[in-house]
Amino acid sequence: MKVLLPISDELFGEALSRFTQKHNWPEDTEIKLISVVAPMQRQPGRTDEERETLFQNERLHFGRVLSRIQTRLMKRRPDLIVTYEVLVGAPAAEILSFAEKWCPSMIVMGSHGRTGIERLILGSVSFYIASHAQCSFTIVRIPETDVLDIDLDESDIPEEMTTYA
Repeated sequence: MKVLLPISDELFGEALSRFTQKHNWPEDTEIKLISVVAPMQRQPGRTDEERETLFQNERLHFGRVLSRIQTRLMKRRPDLIVTYEVLVGAPAAEILSFAEKWCPSMIVMGSHGRTGIERLILGSVSFYIASHAQCSFTIVRIPETDVLDIDLDESDIPEEMTTYA
């Protein structure tokens, strides 16, 4: 079985990791963790150099996030095959494109739980993927109490956020 876990941030990464650890997966299940970063041209910044720096920092940051999640999953569930990849592009399009090539049996995503006008304005990657995916789909919700109960330390703060004076 192949399971795709798109991760938008550390909070949902932890929630998806907990779900994955507790689920009764068939033997030899492959878990693919992915994150999608905006291309260099879509990064904030006044110059190409600033945008390139932010782009590279974001790729490194998500690489570290996915690596930490991979390590914890493999430690707690050595029966799973866990790999990760950082993709570049628009989240919904990249997730669906990756799923089309990799052919997972299931996609497991987190949802911010936005409703009403906020969802209309901001959209919902989870909703879009659920509507267009060619495989089973599961949404993992985070209880509000967990939002403030995430275990992070200084190393989780991207370097570029700690260097401003």
